[in-house]
Amino acid sequence: MKTIFKTTLLCAIVFLSVTHVFAFDVKQNEQIIKIINAFKAQDKVLISTLITYPLNRQTPAPAINNQQELVNRFDEVFDQNLINLIANSDIDNDWKAKGWRGIMFLNGKLWLDGGKIRSINHQTVNQANLKQTIVEQQKLTLHESLRNYKQPILQWETTKFRVRIDDLGQQKFRYASWSLDKSFSDKPDLVLLNGKQDFDGSGGNHYYTFINGKYTYRCDVIVIGTSKSPAGRLSVLKDQLVLLTDDVVEVLK
Repeated sequence: MKTIFKTTLLCAIVFLSVTHVFAFDVKQNEQIIKIINAFKAQDKVLISTLITYPLNRQTPAPAINNQQELVNRFDEVFDQNLINLIANSDIDNDWKAKGWRGIMFLNGKLWLDGGKIRSINHQTVNQANLKQTIVEQQKLTLHESLRNYKQPILQWETTKFRVRIDDLGQQKFRYASWSLDKSFSDKPDLVLLNGKQDFDGSGGNHYYTFINGKYTYRCDVIVIGTSKSPAGRLSVLKDQLVLLTDDVVEVLK
């Protein structure tokens, strides 16, 4: 009997603990309801006040820097499908509190922090078309040896290098780097192929790794971090020994 009581008590404690982790407080609940109602009304101006800027977009589309830009580019960010998902969402089932990372909607489609939308992981048709236009224009600015790719992944300036990663198609990634005294139109100092992408949890953080003999080049993209976190980090390892860690100074578009 005592064993059954202890087991029941333990289960109750675990249940309460899990419920506490994922439950919203009154303020969070009100913040989510405000966002849901704004999308129900499809009020672009109101929605623009519920976003933290700059709002980064998928490379190579430029970030949205203020409320007016959001209103002007609204259809690039939100299509009717995403609007309906948010407007008809259920707080208990579709929104999850993730501690210091904020509040997640539908497995990371949106992330909230402080009651505002911090990131949007959804691609509309309009954004896809914009990206393709930019890609074709951007190819003309690259060294001719790098112009064959499906889509750009990132362009960084670190404290020591300029770095670019491209998707060549079928999840085959290419790494290219230059010294800071060179531009992307110059022949790269180093090109590595057959890179792979891995994700670090559901927050959006991910990384790309490239092998060059005994050396491993790793580019960490930091989507969810602290206020002091860089946008990314380049690491170079020989076997398992870290030779270099180099923070991103600027994300180049």
